[in-house]
Amino acid sequence: MGDALGLNQGVKTMWNPAAVNAMMSRNDQESLTELGNAYKMAIDNVGIKTIMPVDMKDTLRQGGTFVFRGSKALYEHYDSKVGDNADIDSILAAMKA
Repeated sequence: MGDALGLNQGVKTMWNPAAVNAMMSRNDQESLTELGNAYKMAIDNVGIKTIMPVDMKDTLRQGGTFVFRGSKALYEHYDSKVGDNADIDSILAAMKA
């Protein structure tokens, strides 16, 4: 699906200074530690292979936000990096159009 939508991917979209700084500005050390512990608990309980995607390159794919009416795209936002989220007001405006 990601290839069909033309979503961005690669290591540079994940771990670059802007992405890390954005993530750190939204989280404190305690919340990051809790997140790490939650991932570890999931892996310990169900195993890494259960939560891994079939194709590891998909772990480096960014997402996007799309609003469709039928097959017509009313809004498209392609995340360029971690934390590059679509503007909620733009999404809502597209939904009302």
